[in-house]
Amino acid sequence: MGLGRVNRSTSMPRENWCWSRSASASRCALPTARAALRRDARGRIASAELEGEERFDHWVAEGILHREEVLEPFNPPTKRWQGHRVVYYTLKGEEWRIPATKLIWQAAEKTGWNEHFERLEGMLFGYEDWQNDWWIETISRERGWGGSALCCTVTAEGLAWIEAAGFRALPPNDKPTMVIMSYNADADQDMHAFMLESPDSVALVRFNVPHHVVTNLMAPRLGPRRQFPTDRLPELNRGLAGTIVVVARRTDQS
Repeated sequence: MGLGRVNRSTSMPRENWCWSRSASASRCALPTARAALRRDARGRIASAELEGEERFDHWVAEGILHREEVLEPFNPPTKRWQGHRVVYYTLKGEEWRIPATKLIWQAAEKTGWNEHFERLEGMLFGYEDWQNDWWIETISRERGWGGSALCCTVTAEGLAWIEAAGFRALPPNDKPTMVIMSYNADADQDMHAFMLESPDSVALVRFNVPHHVVTNLMAPRLGPRRQFPTDRLPELNRGLAGTIVVVARRTDQS
């Protein structure tokens, strides 16, 4: 076992302390016999058998686990929440994992969460390299890292440009606007239909953008689509989180 972390809201004994970093799915799919004593860093249970924080109390009382609780007040408090409540668990003698994971999150707050932080956190959790590889590949394919998951179509020339740029930037576009759509990994038919709307598109690419970048650069959307001014593509590229992923290719291309 590596590090466990529980982020949760509770009314007893502390009222109005909210979940912290709870947006991501847990690693419950990883086949590990040690997952029953571990939670992930987003506040989700890493084993379906666990229902609450109290399940750890026995192991703490037996001296097997070390427990550390941290309260992170909001300044100022919101109308509903006072702040974050975070509870960490490690094996006795491995308490060093707690300040290490705090440093990872402090760094991520400056640059945004990415696959490298995810790997470091997985190592602190005690996952093996092959498990971290599988997890990172799964997240990269399904939703990416941080912010809003968006997608757009690209031409053959645009796809070649992306590849040449190391999948780190969207290609130039000679049209005044381009359509950007919210990406939904569970809506395969909708994503495929979007790719086929343009006769010269050869692929659909997904990219992630922090929420503040979306707010600053993009007009409010009507449904899942946005018209994006292409003269602001350099600004958008500077704000990309992680790499661009080709999620679909046109099968009828010549």
